Amino acid sequence: MEGTVHEKLLETRRQWYAAYIEGNVGQLDHIESDDFVLINEAGLQGKLDQLGNIAEAVAAGQWFARGSRAEDVTLRVLPLDDVVSIYGQGRIAEHDRSRPWLHFSELWCKENGEWRVLTLHFTTASAAA
Repeated sequence: MEGTVHEKLLETRRQWYAAYIEGNVGQLDHIESDDFVLINEAGLQGKLDQLGNIAEAVAAGQWFARGSRAEDVTLRVLPLDDVVSIYGQGRIAEHDRSRPWLHFSELWCKENGEWRVLTLHFTTASAAA
């Protein structure tokens, strides 16, 4: 994968995580594919359910604290023809609380010239890598 394509994908990914932490469902809706699926210990969740749950948590004041950020301890990018797999270990860091480390995998593709995330799969890790 050439450097500029790699950089554009990682910048879109950074924007996606920032939107998630801020609870910005409009930006999430833009970056996530219409067929986006979240997979975790609770099971499978489609995009509309995911965005609705985030909006409800934000409205109830039960979302991430201001100043929270995504941290990756390991990150790998694997181009696979028309899609790119990103996987590794990371967490959401808040200054007043310790959140668990997560193993994650994401599948990204280009739709109409823009990077879109198709899937996010994560599970709790026992410790940082």
